[in-house]
Amino acid sequence: MAAATVLSFVHRFLPVVLLDDLRRDIQISDLEFSSLQTSFAITYAVTTITSGWMADRSNRRNLLVVGVAAWTLGSFVFGLATSLSGLFAGRILVGAGEAVLVPAGTSLMCSYVSAERRGKAFAITYFGATLGTSLAFSGGGFLLEAARDASFSGLPLVGALGPWRQVMLLLGSAGMLLIPALLAFREPSRTRTSGPIGFAGFIQLWQLRSLLWIALLMGASIAIADFAYTSWQTALLTREHGMGVAAAGNSLGITILVAGSIGAWVGGIATDRALRLRGKRGRPEIIVACALLMGLAPLTIQLPFAWAAIVAFALWQLAANVAYVANAVTLQDIVDDQTRGLATALQVCLGIGVGLGAGPAAIAVLNTQLGGDALGTSLSLGICALAIGTAALGLALGSKLPMVAKSS
Repeated sequence: MAAATVLSFVHRFLPVVLLDDLRRDIQISDLEFSSLQTSFAITYAVTTITSGWMADRSNRRNLLVVGVAAWTLGSFVFGLATSLSGLFAGRILVGAGEAVLVPAGTSLMCSYVSAERRGKAFAITYFGATLGTSLAFSGGGFLLEAARDASFSGLPLVGALGPWRQVMLLLGSAGMLLIPALLAFREPSRTRTSGPIGFAGFIQLWQLRSLLWIALLMGASIAIADFAYTSWQTALLTREHGMGVAAAGNSLGITILVAGSIGAWVGGIATDRALRLRGKRGRPEIIVACALLMGLAPLTIQLPFAWAAIVAFALWQLAANVAYVANAVTLQDIVDDQTRGLATALQVCLGIGVGLGAGPAAIAVLNTQLGGDALGTSLSLGICALAIGTAALGLALGSKLPMVAKSS
């Protein structure tokens, strides 16, 4: 699952690295390229719900195989496209294929791993997301330079293609290695013999709404804050601290990889330990502690030093990744094998849809209201407000969960 997550994030962000070469080759504008990313996001969001529903009532392993095959084919279509419509077809296939991974993969993983060990399991897959994002930018850039130097000109099939196409096809083909690995696993039995029929999965989730809506809103609040902070961090370093774009990008890339990885692993250990010590309410309490730490981190932005902003971002990455893991495991404590896929799909849609849509925009609106020249203050105020909201939701959810740990 970690390997699949790495490759899915590589495929997700690789076109951004290849943008300049792609634009010169196919003659598309920045607006047209952004529409490709929008098509991916819309397809991903819509297909995630369908995939979650299917994961609760079909063979999850086979569903994952179909998803990997779809996003691999999408990368091939994208890499061989000669027009904007071809690029759209490729990104839609990638979005549809990747939408299968989180709902079906999470449900499958929870069937293999007991509740007492899920924190570490989720930590490993979250590390895959961090590593995949880093590899897309660093590895993709390295391979593109190598392709420009004709390093792959002797390879069959891809050697005669342009550099960006070579990179897309070479990294795209890596997905094929996942298919035999997935087929080596058996589909584990569920708690009951069959998944929910028709709309029964939605009905079961509705019956859990008093717990579920708090968990989902808590995840969305973390995502809004994280997308807001991360999206504006480069601008903060360049505008208010005078750093160059390359220096800021390298600093943030290293910070995300190191602090994010540490945070995910700490989150896995902490959430498993919290279940043993405090029962199911211990995991939301982890989120409350992280939210308070996330609320303090942006205050360091006010210091007139670039290093202080980077230290604050590192602290943020660590706390946010602990909170992501804790929130993901908390949701699985609420649902069962019959509704894990659908519940996870709802969590993903809210996290990406609301988080990416509202987070960066909220800081921009706040900054405009403050005069357009106070990005550091806008970030601090916005993030602190979201952190307080996340902590309140965590306390509300924890109060409703039992103190006694129970495996599920």
